[in-house]
Amino acid sequence: MAKTVDFTLETIGGYTIRRREQLDRLEGDYLELEHDRTGARHIHIASKDDNNAFAVFFPTVPKDDTGVAHILEHVVLAGSQRYPVRDPFFSMTRRSLATFMNAMTSADWTMYPFSTRNAKDYMNLLDVYLDATFFPRLSEDSFKQEGIRFEFEDPADSKSGLRYKGVVFNEMKGALATPQAAVQRAVGKTLFAGITYSQNSGGDPEDIPNLTWEQLKQFHATHYHPSNAYFYTYGNLPLEQTLEVIERNVLSRFQRIEVDTRIPDVKRFTRPTKASEPYPITPGEDIKRKSQALVAWVTVPTGDSFQQLAMKVLADVLMSNAGSPLRKALIDSGLGTAMADGSGFQDDYRESVFGAGLKDVTSEDAEKVERVVLDTLERLADQGVDQAHVDATIHRLEFEKRERSNAGFPYALKLLFTCLAPYYYGGDPYDALNFDADLAHLQKARQESRFFENLIRTELLDNMHRALLTIEPDPDLEERKRRKELDRLAAIEAALSADEKQRIVDDALRLKADQEAKQDLSTLPTLELSDIPMKFEDVLSKNATVKEAAIEFFPQPTNGITYLDIRSDFAALSLEEKELLPLFGRVLTQSGAAGQDYVQIAERIAAVTGGVGAAAQVQSLAAQEDYLQSFVLSGRALDRNAKPFVDLLTDLAVRLELEPKRLKEVIAEMATRLESSIAGLGFQFAILRAHSKLTSEGAINDRLQGIGMLHVVRRLAKLDEKDLDDVIKKLDAIRTRLFRAGAIRFVVTCEDEMIETLRPLLAGFVAALPAGAPKGTDEKPKPLENSPEARTAPVPVAFNVRIFKTVRYTNPDSPALLVLSNYLRDTFLHRELREKGGAYGGYAQAGIGSGTFYFGSYRDPNIVRTYEIYDQAVKWVTGEEIDREALKEAILGACGDVDPLESPDIRGRREATNRLTGFTREERERFKQRLLAVTADDLRRVASTYLTPAHPVQATVAGPDMVEAARKERPGLFEVVAPI
Repeated sequence: MAKTVDFTLETIGGYTIRRREQLDRLEGDYLELEHDRTGARHIHIASKDDNNAFAVFFPTVPKDDTGVAHILEHVVLAGSQRYPVRDPFFSMTRRSLATFMNAMTSADWTMYPFSTRNAKDYMNLLDVYLDATFFPRLSEDSFKQEGIRFEFEDPADSKSGLRYKGVVFNEMKGALATPQAAVQRAVGKTLFAGITYSQNSGGDPEDIPNLTWEQLKQFHATHYHPSNAYFYTYGNLPLEQTLEVIERNVLSRFQRIEVDTRIPDVKRFTRPTKASEPYPITPGEDIKRKSQALVAWVTVPTGDSFQQLAMKVLADVLMSNAGSPLRKALIDSGLGTAMADGSGFQDDYRESVFGAGLKDVTSEDAEKVERVVLDTLERLADQGVDQAHVDATIHRLEFEKRERSNAGFPYALKLLFTCLAPYYYGGDPYDALNFDADLAHLQKARQESRFFENLIRTELLDNMHRALLTIEPDPDLEERKRRKELDRLAAIEAALSADEKQRIVDDALRLKADQEAKQDLSTLPTLELSDIPMKFEDVLSKNATVKEAAIEFFPQPTNGITYLDIRSDFAALSLEEKELLPLFGRVLTQSGAAGQDYVQIAERIAAVTGGVGAAAQVQSLAAQEDYLQSFVLSGRALDRNAKPFVDLLTDLAVRLELEPKRLKEVIAEMATRLESSIAGLGFQFAILRAHSKLTSEGAINDRLQGIGMLHVVRRLAKLDEKDLDDVIKKLDAIRTRLFRAGAIRFVVTCEDEMIETLRPLLAGFVAALPAGAPKGTDEKPKPLENSPEARTAPVPVAFNVRIFKTVRYTNPDSPALLVLSNYLRDTFLHRELREKGGAYGGYAQAGIGSGTFYFGSYRDPNIVRTYEIYDQAVKWVTGEEIDREALKEAILGACGDVDPLESPDIRGRREATNRLTGFTREERERFKQRLLAVTADDLRRVASTYLTPAHPVQATVAGPDMVEAARKERPGLFEVVAPI
């Protein structure tokens, strides 16, 4: 039960309560506190929610591109005074049932958040996070491992060539190899010249080697002090208990100091400017129409919640959907195919940024893109903004404030990010959370003047702090960077004395020995297996039928929102039709219908829903070597909009109108988004391609989400508008086969009292459909040839995946495989791939639903070595003694894996899927009991049984030079090599 804070008190412990308010929308209370002695700030939201959250963040304002803030984030989590182990953060992921654990570096702050539903776990994590952030060891070895170090190609051989190594160094090589990163660089350097945002807080690999250990320690001493700290807590645990721990463990050891992390307003331009920025692209690729053009402004202060609301609404009105006037004008211009990265409203800086532009333009057309943007804004300022668009945007914002979803991110932390900007930048966090006062102010301002037209004038048209940014493809960029790095290293190596070379060898061998040394983790707090809840809650449903269609109602406390899934089995479609489902999912919600064009449909979606989407889903069966093939049209709406919501879905399913021009636009946008995201999709593509070589389920997923899908979209993008009639016929045939009365099932999560309202509305949907179900055989794709495969992409790092066929969920070996994946990841792969190898991530993952198991590496500087580590992993776990404490932690982590955080919107949908696929409550509880019984012998047995095939199945996505080097080092490593 939540403990009520006595609001008559002016102080709690060493804190003064600066503000206390009720949060009616959240059914909670808001407290704003300040620590009397140190000046530390604290916001607490008291709630009935048992998913309690904590965060502490610090303003961090780097003055260069060495990545000091980002590297410090890593090193802070690598041992502290009370917990002097090598990696307490990663160790705690194995000792916890946390619903979220992470750390993150933004442009001007660094944050350490977590959440958990277990009260003991909360206090354990609180202790570790506080000691890590305020009292880290900041050892030189941790700096070298996580940040940057010299090491020879063969660490023991000073003649093998000097190299840079480091986790962040390799992470940023991958992170910066995207058009999105180039846009952010251009925005920072151009619009914020002279202040911290012109630097890359993550670090530029060209500058990271300039950072020293002493500079890192000084940055911590300057920035990580309670006088520069912002705390946040949320949930039903007593606030006094948390404050007492913070006081005892941290604040009592500090006195108030002056910390100057102020960020000045940027000096505004007197006239607009221009800049260009390169990004890497595959050599030999046609680059003529691969540029991006973005017009960007610095606008209102981010800490002002009302001005932020006004600009967010304006940005949404201008850009949020296909019918928005600025977005439509840009697409209709034909100058490009999709919105540029950086388009829309960004509040990641002290002063916010608005941008608008296009992808797939020629560099020469950048000024034409700018002219479209300015002319459209001029027209809107003169002729007026459509108030219906404003109403729809405000409706969406109201929806977001009402929804209490844990989807994607725990709600406990979503609230933090809602109030983060005013909290940090000196505004009013309560207003950002409460929302109603700012909204009432906005509604009044709309009525009394041409509010949004004036906002367009003041913040955009008359605002000279504007830049035209051109992001240009450069096929030689990565090679130039690689050569520059090697030349720099060669020059450094040539200047090294024999003693200095030997010192580098000695340091590398000492670091390796430290990484291999067994750690004493007994100082770290932990949960016990007895702390694990063993029962799953029943999720009640009310079933109904309407003619041939089944309805599952899941009554949940949704705060006045209805969630609706319309599911259809797509098994009867041909393989060619199945390959078109990704496109069909897009056109279903982005086309015209029922006599309205796509602009009018987009306006209806915005006005009466919280979002509508459609996609094919493949769901593994718990016991059988098979899978469900479901196409799902889903949406959510406020209860008061139930009828127009269902009417809209009916029009999309029954009265969709496809025409060549709009279809060409949708295909072009899909293709452009995929091409510009390849560097960020490398791991996903490698995983899906590896799976596709093992099972039919993997093969269909590759066609729906992976490289197979990318190739289909590329083929479609080459078709002229006049050649799309056949595609339209196929898409319409898919629609009429999927949406039939005998083929669909409704899954509805809503308030109990909404069921009777929704039942006749869904009956109307069914009545509009043709009767029966589609006929046809289930044509399943066969697995691809299992030849080891490498796909090249414009990235300077690798993603390496090896996969094995195992058993399904109900098999008694499945729990042991899940525990094995955690054990291998945490005790072997993390050390070998991340700590020693410098990869950002090393993974083992048991697909307990699909009957698979894979090893994976993420943003990895190695290929050959990584596959050798995969070989060693199996030998290690089968030949070495299993550590009892590590086994317990692997079981604990596995129990957390099978009991994810849910919220009402997720619960009904997940329960419906579980029932269909055989993941019943009884089976899940049986699985959890089996987890607790997993032994060391079980790990060795399942590893030797399932992870020792004669011919491993594997796939790599990496830069061409990395793939070629790997082939030379290990001939035959890949049988198939081709560009993505």
